[in-house]
Amino acid sequence: MPASRDTREAAVDLYWLPLGAGGRSVRFNGLLYEAISALVERRPRYDLYHSALEILVPSGLFAVEMTPIPNDRGWQRGVVAEGAVGTSGQADSGSSATRSGGGATA
Repeated sequence: MPASRDTREAAVDLYWLPLGAGGRSVRFNGLLYEAISALVERRPRYDLYHSALEILVPSGLFAVEMTPIPNDRGWQRGVVAEGAVGTSGQADSGSSATRSGGGATA
């Protein structure tokens, strides 16, 4: 349950959204990439997710999203950090962007 906007409260909500929940192209390409990766690595296919944090603090509501790095102009998109994303050697390049006053979006 999301926290109220009472200034005495603070909360962090984590959202796991299925990859491509908002568009066919992202979903199709993600499924294709995962199918090929699973085949090459001889493992079962995994579900792919997009993650976002919604942070409520006395100074406001912020959304932090993990996204791919499409170019080197992250400052135009509100990027605050860039680095490797992944587990156990399966790293990809990603960035974290933050927005004030809004909820997390895919």
